[in-house]
Amino acid sequence: MLPRLVVDISKNDSNRQEESAPSPNLIRTAVSKIKQSTNDDHVLVSEITPCKNPKLFFSLTLRALGVIFGDIGTSPLYVVNTIFTYQPTESQCIGAISLIIWSLIVSVCLKYATFILIADNHGEGGTFALCGLLTDEKVKLSPKVKRGITLIALVAAAMLLGDGALTPAVSVLSAVEGVAVEASQLNSWVVPISIIIIVLLFLAQRWGTSRIGVAFGPIMVCWFVTLFIIGIWRITYKPSILKAFNPWEAFDYLLIEKTRGFYQIGGVFLSVTGLEALYADLGHFGRWPVRAAWFFVVFPGVLFNYLGQGALLIVDPSLVDNPFYHAVPNWFHWPMVVLATVATIIASQAIITGSFSLVSQAIGMECSVPVKIYHTSKTIIGQIYIPTINYILMILTIIIIIGFGTNASITNAYGVTVCTVMVFTTILYMCVMHYTWHKPWYMILPFGLFLIIDGYTWASNATKIPTGGWVAVVIATGFFIFGFCWFFGQLNLRRFLKIHSQTTSLHTLALRLGLSESNTRQNSNSSVNDLPIISTASRIDFHDEIDSESDDDDIDVKNKGSLPKVASQVRLVENVPIKRASAISSYIHEQNNIPNHTISAVITPCVGCFLTSSTKHTPHVFENYLTRTRSVPQVIIFLRIEHIKSSTIEDDRRLAVKQYGEGIFHLTALYGYSENRIKPFDILTLARTQFNLPIPDDESKVTIFTPNETIKVSTVGWASWIRRWPLYLYAILKSLYPGAAVNIKLAPENTINIGILAKLK
Repeated sequence: MLPRLVVDISKNDSNRQEESAPSPNLIRTAVSKIKQSTNDDHVLVSEITPCKNPKLFFSLTLRALGVIFGDIGTSPLYVVNTIFTYQPTESQCIGAISLIIWSLIVSVCLKYATFILIADNHGEGGTFALCGLLTDEKVKLSPKVKRGITLIALVAAAMLLGDGALTPAVSVLSAVEGVAVEASQLNSWVVPISIIIIVLLFLAQRWGTSRIGVAFGPIMVCWFVTLFIIGIWRITYKPSILKAFNPWEAFDYLLIEKTRGFYQIGGVFLSVTGLEALYADLGHFGRWPVRAAWFFVVFPGVLFNYLGQGALLIVDPSLVDNPFYHAVPNWFHWPMVVLATVATIIASQAIITGSFSLVSQAIGMECSVPVKIYHTSKTIIGQIYIPTINYILMILTIIIIIGFGTNASITNAYGVTVCTVMVFTTILYMCVMHYTWHKPWYMILPFGLFLIIDGYTWASNATKIPTGGWVAVVIATGFFIFGFCWFFGQLNLRRFLKIHSQTTSLHTLALRLGLSESNTRQNSNSSVNDLPIISTASRIDFHDEIDSESDDDDIDVKNKGSLPKVASQVRLVENVPIKRASAISSYIHEQNNIPNHTISAVITPCVGCFLTSSTKHTPHVFENYLTRTRSVPQVIIFLRIEHIKSSTIEDDRRLAVKQYGEGIFHLTALYGYSENRIKPFDILTLARTQFNLPIPDDESKVTIFTPNETIKVSTVGWASWIRRWPLYLYAILKSLYPGAAVNIKLAPENTINIGILAKLK
């Protein structure tokens, strides 16, 4: 087999002597080293403890209180009066409070805080994190099974987004309605005030999770301390309520109440709402800050407040209409209304930020259109803001507030979708334990108990569908349809491009184009532009085997003896005559899978930059350009932009450059997640400065080529309508969101879109 030429270009140093050529593996390992050095951010987020970094730990714990736990923390406002629509007896109070306490212990303390939070995917949480762990290439599951898991995660995410429209409505209304306890004449103002608060809350999201957490954190600390104090004070009136710590009281209550107890489980479930948002928000703060905030602040506050409300109802069952505000001393009623209103505004934050995280992960898994994402923190990668989702949720929440009007009406509809998500989370977590972590069956089997509890709770919440729960289901269905259509369309597009679009290995591109000779790009009779000359002195790696599917940067090629050094020169010239590339021998065709045809192309005196996502093959946009124009830029640059898990990266660590023959270069540019509005010409200028690439000073002499994919849906076949409708919607979404590279700012006058017609069926 003929050897393939790869020249790795090291950074230019004028004082370097020829004998001190860099190791041939220097550039090859540069990217992997940078990636390893930037992985610390994930460790910082997911494994931070007070021993390793106490300052950041306590800061994140305070912010977690202001963002994550508002939903669970404000549930005492409405849970008890939702359960009881009648005046309860002492045993009924103890039984119902026992159900709430053990729901908090089993579902929050054990299931989520102890176990589920362990399952993070590079610091991120939520159902898509579990999906990512199961669909990893290392997991031995068939592609069909992995696609099925992705669809399950998509359903769960859509359900949580449906819940995201109800949670802010129920939280804000429950607080504002506290005004009517002492001033019934203000009832007509509850809905307008709630809408104003909701609008202000969603508009504040642009400030970012970090700033919101700093502002809301101290308020939530004050809220939980107040809940704790009021609960302890009320317990002293009737200490018998402490019997609720006995789990038998909860079982006995369900056995005695029978059907009514089954329906009341839906009200008890409201005490743990926000769990899925807690898991989805994991990437914003990390595992240990979330756990610390729950066990040391949130859990004691809500636990003793529920006990205090139960003690109040034992003393005076007639106060069942609003036990939370009746438990507050008269002199503290109006300050409590203000504090509760602020706390419920904060409570809505958990599901909003959780929705941002879910959509961000969905985009990465091609289950959502690539909407614009803003990173709001230089320290924590998971803290993001998505305007599109923010305003969609705001509009839906306002519609729900106007449509339902009261908190009681919404609580009758609340919990169906989020309970469904909890069932999916339990199932996916058990699959992760088996297929990803390879845990034995006796460690997985106990989680069947959580699944039984989730199933029983789901059955109780399903009874809410006719009374308003259908609203959340409809919203979730809408999100699922859009997500599924994008997922299905991208799957078919990849399949079409794989079958119908040609790509070429970068190692054989110069041979295919007939540009392997050193004088191919030079013409002594032509005028030469005032461009720098690239001169490289580096070892040449000759290796025979075809690249595997692994990334080039991870391949360790052994040196095969002392190889000669080369000095290649590339200059941009004008008036280049037509060059007919010679056909490649059939032997090379057979060994390298190169199409057996002769290419006739005009060499144009320009720099052509083709955006790519591959390190080994030409992009589809290059092949389409070559086929349609029959011309080849004198300098071909394949630019791959990769975002890493660090907020920023220094220029001297940004680029890795490889040369494949004369005038063919592959650039990998690393950027941090917070670096926006990336300009390709700035990258090329940096490559000229650091690696002496032949890039002109004038940006107009550089052309950027990007793909413009047009979707055409096939109408062949009588039953094709079953597959047709999602593709039609995908075609519309693709025209609105063409899927250009993230955060790239292209100059329109120097950019050419190359059309790719994909006929999907």
